[in-house]
Amino acid sequence: MKMNISEISHHPFNAEVYNLSDIDTLSESIRLVGLLEPLVLNTYHQVISGNRRLEDLLILGIKDVPVIIKDIPESDEQLYIISHNSQRVKTSRELLNEIKYLSQYISKGQGYRSDLTSDNIDGSGDTRKVISSKLGISEGNISKLKFIDSHNPEMVDLIDEGHLTINQAFKECKRQLSFVKIKDEVVDVFPETISDKYTIYNKSSFDMSELSDGCVDMVMTSPPYWNQHNYGNPNQLGLEESISQYISNLMDVFNESRRVLKETGCLYIVIGDKYVNGCLASIPHIFALEMMNQGWIQRNCIIWRKTNPKPESVKNRLQSSYEFIFFFTKSDKYYFDDDAIRQPYKYSQFQEIRTPHHHSLTGNSQSQEPQFQNPIGKIPSDVIDTSIHSYGVGKKLGLDIEHGAVYPTEICINPIKSSSPKGGVVLDPFSGSGTTGEVAISLGRKYIGYEINSKFVDLSHIRLSNIRL
Repeated sequence: MKMNISEISHHPFNAEVYNLSDIDTLSESIRLVGLLEPLVLNTYHQVISGNRRLEDLLILGIKDVPVIIKDIPESDEQLYIISHNSQRVKTSRELLNEIKYLSQYISKGQGYRSDLTSDNIDGSGDTRKVISSKLGISEGNISKLKFIDSHNPEMVDLIDEGHLTINQAFKECKRQLSFVKIKDEVVDVFPETISDKYTIYNKSSFDMSELSDGCVDMVMTSPPYWNQHNYGNPNQLGLEESISQYISNLMDVFNESRRVLKETGCLYIVIGDKYVNGCLASIPHIFALEMMNQGWIQRNCIIWRKTNPKPESVKNRLQSSYEFIFFFTKSDKYYFDDDAIRQPYKYSQFQEIRTPHHHSLTGNSQSQEPQFQNPIGKIPSDVIDTSIHSYGVGKKLGLDIEHGAVYPTEICINPIKSSSPKGGVVLDPFSGSGTTGEVAISLGRKYIGYEINSKFVDLSHIRLSNIRL
């Protein structure tokens, strides 16, 4: 049947949920080929299906339009409208509006009419799963959109404007929320957290005047990576404008670490790289070269190969799956207990390993004495295979605060075992959540940490005080 357009109105629910987008394109289509489908109205002559088409018809001045009138219970009209828009390309804001309404509808324990959907929705079902099926959006994106909307609704507009993906906006919201939780007040007094097993100073490690010269057996640490994380304190290292200033500040900390380290002491540093304008900056190598220029002896460049690296959306290079752990010493006479970290050989029986003859640079033939397997085992290689954490330390302890860059305990074990004696002192000048301290204490060492953010000091105190030897 046909009806005069003056008798038809928009359903108010349409304005609550949908935008009148892409009107010009649709108007041109109607002008060229006419109205291909009739408008669907309720008994009050409000549009159930064809909200944008009605607007175009008004613009084009068309008087009489084909319609279908359905006698729909008022409680189901919103569901009909959502159902009739199922094939429409929607903005994230429109999807959120649909999600909010369907969540409320399901929470009331109501069910869908069979002529609206094949899904049987009732209050006992999995709400997110049913909404996902109905709207054609993944359950993960439903959760992310709701999270974004609840914490920073302006980001939904940035998604619709093409500036961010849903995943990027979700990560940024989580980062902002984490920053709010860890944001620290700058204070003039530097308290310390002390037990018989550890001491954590709530201050920068640029100045470790609390420690006397040569009182530390080893250092195991990971400084903040350049321009990658904000740890909630304006005085933190890692927010420098240039890489050279970052390296300079690192050297100030490790020169102070050199002072408090014994002559026989060892230093292990986990440090990551960064792309700048599409170019890998080689920050770890710049740092290592500067350390050697300052007199440190580099013993190993250890590769931490991550077995579950973070996925990267790259198409023009390989994905990154490792970080560097540099092993430095102050002198060529340093403490290193190789037997503490030996690993079993692949074959249990002892074998004589002969080194083949080879020629030196002078052309002379050389051969070495036969070597035999150590009965305790072999020295580990300079590659460590372990995963990055998929959970937060704070969450594990039941706390509502997280550190943004926690390295796994596994990478601390062999360095601490081999480079410090039992009962010795392990220092971490960037203590963070206390991972180094947890391993050191568990292995029978004492721990000293420096951490600029008081909230991380509190987190570490809870973590370390729970260790049972």
